[in-house]
Amino acid sequence: MHEMEQVESALTDEERADYGAHSYVRRGTKALVSTPERVLLVKEQHANGFPFWTLPGGGVDPDESLVECLTRELFEELWCRALIGEPVATIWYAHSSSQRTLSAYTVFECSLVSTPRPNGDEGIHEYKWMSPSNLPSSTLPQVRQLIRNHDLGGAPSL
Repeated sequence: MHEMEQVESALTDEERADYGAHSYVRRGTKALVSTPERVLLVKEQHANGFPFWTLPGGGVDPDESLVECLTRELFEELWCRALIGEPVATIWYAHSSSQRTLSAYTVFECSLVSTPRPNGDEGIHEYKWMSPSNLPSSTLPQVRQLIRNHDLGGAPSL
């Protein structure tokens, strides 16, 4: 499937109307760090100040591989290192703060090799290990769906 067809099929009708077929697609990575009972989420804020929970990660810099990006993002956001496994999904996010920008995040299974600490300078206000059956209502819907559909079972070795 062509990239823009994937984008359009992943958007709601409202998002499709807002962003159209000529949107800019930004590449990014996210880390799925989990145990059989918990998943690691980080708390960030939308441009309007409202907090939300998501997987750690961010945008790919020019000339950076997806694995290099995720390694850098985990260190920047959580001051930690991880073993990065295989990609397990792609999630799409329509940015309300950046008109017509969509992000395609490749999600990798990861295991931590150091203890995370949130970096407020990077917009990470806190992190928590959460039960997939009891995610906060402010968890991004794409992340909620990924967690619900994914067989958690990784081990965050520290």
